Amino acid sequence: MVEGKRADLRRMGHEQNNQYKRTLAFVIFLIAALALITATFLNPIFMKGQIRTSSNQAVVVRQINKNFDNLADLVGTRSEDDANLLANAQTQPIADHVIDYSLGIHGFKVNNLDLANQILTDIHKGIDKGSSSGAQTIDSKLKKQETNAPYAVAKAFNLSVVTLGANIACLLVIVNIIIIIVTIITLFSLLNDMRTKSATRMLIHDIAAAGMWAGFWVILISGLLAVVPVIFDVDNIELGFLLEIGSSVFLEYVITGVVMYVICAIPWQATSAK
Repeated sequence: MVEGKRADLRRMGHEQNNQYKRTLAFVIFLIAALALITATFLNPIFMKGQIRTSSNQAVVVRQINKNFDNLADLVGTRSEDDANLLANAQTQPIADHVIDYSLGIHGFKVNNLDLANQILTDIHKGIDKGSSSGAQTIDSKLKKQETNAPYAVAKAFNLSVVTLGANIACLLVIVNIIIIIVTIITLFSLLNDMRTKSATRMLIHDIAAAGMWAGFWVILISGLLAVVPVIFDVDNIELGFLLEIGSSVFLEYVITGVVMYVICAIPWQATSAK
């Protein structure tokens, strides 16, 4: 009878310890994932640097030129193929203004005319005598439209969608920060509870194991997301260009996950039972 009760207690203790480790791994993963997303996709400084990488410049140029072609239709200027393409130097300021408008912490946005005017100014400044004939024609038509030009830009560049995305992004930043703070508090509470039930060596061992699992899930999920644009054709998907830009960011997440795994593997191995 006594031996049976002891076995049941050991089994319950083992199951409780496994539950602690699973919860700890999830908490560490959640903190890491939300912190990475907030510091990258929702960070205007990071994203402006990201679109300047060699792999993403072509994506940005292609997407802005799609919108510029829409603008050509709106102002009644149809050119031959590739006649109205903007170069990288002409698209970069436009992309920067869209990112500044969309990301970071800002007030609730209901008006995108200021952004439309910024894009219109970028078009006027970027297009000169060295630009394509189609681009110069569009620029000339926009100047003639005067007060109607910003509305044409807003429609061509889908700025209503950009405004919606800006409000969602701002909300995500705030929610992510709140969840991270609450999760960190939960983490310390969980560690304090584990410390009362485990020796220091086992506590370090369990924390390191949870960190390794968290790193593994960061590697796996980020790796799968990174290969989506490689496996599937996202050109014809709405906002598919975001998946292409995000692919390189997810690759950086994979590297972060590897670093997490390696760092946690050292104390895990050091505290393993001899």
